[in-house]
Amino acid sequence: MSFAVRNDGEGWYSVDGPGDVGTDEWYSVEVPPAPVPRPPTVEEVAADAAKKRDGLLAVATARMGPLQDAVDVGRATDDEVAQLMLWKGYRIDLNRIEQQEGFPAEIQWPLSPDEMPPSVPAEAPVDTPTE
Repeated sequence: MSFAVRNDGEGWYSVDGPGDVGTDEWYSVEVPPAPVPRPPTVEEVAADAAKKRDGLLAVATARMGPLQDAVDVGRATDDEVAQLMLWKGYRIDLNRIEQQEGFPAEIQWPLSPDEMPPSVPAEAPVDTPTE
């Protein structure tokens, strides 16, 4: 058995002989190596990031709904108001991932409020240098 193997390494097929091999292929009488996966394009990486972001936004929106309801009807506890602010900040950060330097190859995904240590305040104080 003989094979026509694509030069880009992305596949092969059986042929009757060397005359059946195309210009972008090479001839082999041995079983070809497994196809080499091509690296994703920048567009594919960006699309994957957008898909992940959209999923995380959906989770954030679902978590915010009951908290916002409690605020809207005046029944929110201080903790619920603080949690709502954390989720809103998280959602803003998610919407800004495309503005990060290095996007889409390098993304610093924000931590969701569920991933934050319990001691993180809703509004962290800004450090101001003292002289």
